[in-house]
Amino acid sequence: MTAEELIALRTRLGWDRTKLARRLGISPSRLADFERGRSRGKQSRPAPIPKLVELACGWLSEHEGGPRPLIPAERAALWRDDRLWPRVDHVIDDSRDGIYGHSPGGRQL
Repeated sequence: MTAEELIALRTRLGWDRTKLARRLGISPSRLADFERGRSRGKQSRPAPIPKLVELACGWLSEHEGGPRPLIPAERAALWRDDRLWPRVDHVIDDSRDGIYGHSPGGRQL
């Protein structure tokens, strides 16, 4: 697994670095090292992604990769698309009489 693939997985899941790190059981700073490909500090060294992290990421991508949350623009587009709305073959009487079944004077209809 490459650093780019790890970043792509996190993006596809819609998770921030902290959530993915906690799910993998590592610290967010260690995950950042894996994504950068190098450790931080005075003696920066390569930070290859361990096989165990790669396997855990594979499992997460299969089991946790449900649909990502919609952004507000996508949600609004779905609301505007009336092809997705249920079709009714009757008219709904939303007048006071239709709702309560009697007129304000107390007479039953």
